[in-house]
Order: sequence, then C-alpha cells, then structure tokens
Amino acid sequence: MTDTKRALAVFGYIAPAVSISFLVVSTLVDPLFSWQTRSLSSIGEATGTAVFALSSADQIAFNLFNAGLFLTGLLGLPFVVALWMDAGSRPERIGVGSLVVTLLGVMGVGVTYLDGPFVAFHFPAAATFFFGVALTLWIHSTGTIRRTDGQRGLGFVWLANAYVLQWVLWIVLEAQAFGEDEVWTWFAVPEFVAALVLAGWIVTQARRLRTQSRVG
Repeated sequence: MTDTKRALAVFGYIAPAVSISFLVVSTLVDPLFSWQTRSLSSIGEATGTAVFALSSADQIAFNLFNAGLFLTGLLGLPFVVALWMDAGSRPERIGVGSLVVTLLGVMGVGVTYLDGPFVAFHFPAAATFFFGVALTLWIHSTGTIRRTDGQRGLGFVWLANAYVLQWVLWIVLEAQAFGEDEVWTWFAVPEFVAALVLAGWIVTQARRLRTQSRVG
C-alpha cells in the first residue's frame, strides 16, 4: 500500500508541471494575448479550423492551452487516489472529493472552449475550478489541522484566504478602472494565480506523501 501511494503521488508533480508549462507556453505563442486585457480562456480562440490543426500561431496556442487543461485534470486523478489513501479524517476525505470536482472543472474548461459547441457550459466549468481551489484548500487543510493538532495545514488556510481576497480586489479594481462592461473579461492574472495556488498545494502534498512513504 505504501509503495502504491508513493508511486501515485508522483502524479502530484506531473500534473502541475503540465498545467503551468502548457499555460505559459500558450500565452507566449498567442500573438494577441495580453495579461492586462484578456482572460486565459481567450487564448487562441477557435479559428474555425480542425481542432488539432497547426495552421497558425493562434490555433497552436488554442491547442496547447485547452489540451493542457484536459491533461492536467486527467493526470491529477491518480494523485487524488494517493491523497485519499492518506486521508485520516472526514474533512480530509471531503477535501479530496472537492479536489476531484475541481479537476473535473479544469478538464471542463478545456472542453467547453470559447466559440465551441459546448460554450454554454464554459462559465459553470470555470466557476467550478476557481471556487474549487479555495474550497479544497479550506476543507482539506481543516482536516489536516485537526488530525495533526495544528502542526500542519494552517498555512494553506491562509493561502486560500489570500487567494479569495486577490479575486475580490481584482474585480473591484477592474470595475473602478475599466467600467462594468469589462469586469467579466479581463481575468488572466487572477486566473493564473488560481493555477499557481492549486499547483503549489498539490506539489506540497505530493512531496509530503512521498517523504512519508519513504520513511515508512
């Protein structure tokens, strides 16, 4: 069991690496992308060509971004199994369930891309991911705090608090600076923060699981 958990925990390194690398590269490839005036979902909006066509930089960026999202969710699921095996309290198990839903949200964003046939589900998928990041950290960390008598987990509760606060501040600042018409579109920065927060938490948990398994 320990060897299995340690092996599955490796995906806690792989999934975040795929997520951040594909995301960053897609922003560099897309000639129209701007951190100041775009959302990440608008990277390389569908050009009307085949999904996997490499006909333009815009299409390549589109493929990289959305394929990266789908792969991230898919590669994250084996890590979920390792985290479930480690869970020692009910809140931790609920937190693992929240992580599953969050990863499905990530995959959903990649499938319900803008201008695609399932675009009506894009906002629910994105909201599932962004809310899921905070909920996962809050719930799982609460269980960790209880299980370890406060020795671990509190830092991630505050990270989740800071993550939510940066969303609030960004929306308020955008409303003040750009007007209500643009508030719901210029989200690239807080969205990237969401990806970094979840990736950082997963990597930290993966490192802990592998260290514990090695010691065990």
